[in-house]
Parts: sequence; structure tokens; C-alpha cells
Amino acid sequence: MSEYPCSFVSNGAGGQIPFPPFITQSVMDSLADEFVVQDDDAFVVTYPRSGTTWTEQIVHLILNQGEQGEQRLTDAAPWLETLPNRPDGMKAFLQTLRGRRLFTCHLPLALMPDFTASKGKYIYVARNPKDVAVSCFHHVRSFGGYDGTWDEYFDLFVQGQVMYGSYFDHVLPWWQASRKVANILFLKYEDMKRDLVGVVGQIADFVEVPLNQMTLERVVAGSSFQAMTTNEKTNFNWMPQREGTPGQYRKGLIGDWRNQLSPEQSHSFDEVYSQKMSGTNLQFDFGDGLIL
Repeated sequence: MSEYPCSFVSNGAGGQIPFPPFITQSVMDSLADEFVVQDDDAFVVTYPRSGTTWTEQIVHLILNQGEQGEQRLTDAAPWLETLPNRPDGMKAFLQTLRGRRLFTCHLPLALMPDFTASKGKYIYVARNPKDVAVSCFHHVRSFGGYDGTWDEYFDLFVQGQVMYGSYFDHVLPWWQASRKVANILFLKYEDMKRDLVGVVGQIADFVEVPLNQMTLERVVAGSSFQAMTTNEKTNFNWMPQREGTPGQYRKGLIGDWRNQLSPEQSHSFDEVYSQKMSGTNLQFDFGDGLIL
């Protein structure tokens, strides 16, 4: 994948997954060797551009009874993959955390450090892959140094040759595990868009934090698209952005893929989707009533 810089990390099964350049094999080895999950840890896990920051904000507000606090969101919910790169070292940084710990990551299930069915709470959010592909394309053009065209990126996405690898290889193991163990809550981005109140309540129950009506309303209000785009704690320049490209928050819509994919691309992707998802019982809302 020469179109933008990356490093490659072992997937644990003899293959490799493209990662951002600052997440190297040694970083992942350190994470696997040194990170220990605590019983009440909470993790927000997604394939990129699937509602990651949105879900971080929801869980952060739930754990803090609707209060944003003084920290930027990325500090309140540090990115798990980057912990070994901390200037003060991962162990020293973890010792500074107080209260219940919240982490964010894009890791495949097989690469989660110290994962068991008895420790930690894992909130996994999946989004329909056509919208994911479009959002990833704009994101890597803005922040990832990608200079290729949409058509070129679409081919890479279908082949799984993009950051964090194949969409299907990421989503499906988490989906299958969620049907077997109680400490994974599998959510869909589209359900969050259509019923945020209901999903906030579902997450609060999962992480075992009671919310009264007033606090529930504060969490919902503080995690709306409008609130997050105007909040300096949730919307800030955290990495260099190419001029004239969309920022961290673009549209947040269901079905925006129709403005990007050609009919031929949509049809070819449907064929791949049908093959990959066959027998999984996992369906997604692609907008305009289309569910596959």
C-alpha cells in the first residue's frame, strides 16, 4: 500500500495488518506484554470512522454523570494503541489515572491485550461499510497523507489494504464474540443515529452506571453532533490537517455513500458484502430503508 505511509503489524495468524506509522510491531508487542485489564475498565472499540469519538463522548459522560470535566476527550479516553509511545512511558502514565478507566481503540479482537470474558467492558460500534469507506477516504485525505483518487481508495478498501485492514475481518470477530460473552456490547452506528436516548440507556446499563432522567438528558445533549462540533473539549486540532479538506467531523449521516460510490462500485461492493456476511446474521442499515 504505497499510496500513504503505514507500518505493518502481525495479526497473530501469520498475516499482517496495515497500521498508522506510529503504531509499530514493537508498540503492539509492548502493549500485549505490559497492559493489564482491570475488572471495571471500559473500552470503546471500532473500525475507523464508525462513530468512535461520538461513542467515547457518550461513555465519558455516562461515567461522569453527564459532566464534561476539564480534560480534552482524548485525555479522558486515551487511545490504547498509543500508550507505549507516551513520553513518560505506559506504566507511569497508567499510574496517573484516577477513578474508572476508559480507553479507545481500533484494534481487532485478536490483538486486544489481556482480553478475557471476565474482565472489562467492551463497547464495539459498527457502521455500514459503504459509509465507512467514504468517511475513511475523506479522513486519510485530510489527516493521513493519502493523495490517491476515490476510485483507487475504493479498490484498496474492498481488498482490505487500508489502515487496520479488512473491514469484515475487524467487524465479524467482534460480532461473533459478542454473541457468546457478556462483556461485549455490540452496537450499530445507525441505531445510535435513530435512537440516541435508547442507546445511551443501553450503554449505561451495560457499564452498570444508573442514570436519572436529568443526567440521561445531559448525556444525550452533550453527545449530539452539534454539541460535539462546537465543544473545544471534543473538537480540536489534534493532528495536522491538509488545507481545504474536511475536519474530524464531516457529516455524520446515514447513506451519504450514495454521493460518492458509482452504481458500478455499489453493485460490486454488494457482491463482496454478500459473500463476506453470508451466514453471520449481521445486518446493516444503508439508508433510505435499505437493509442488507
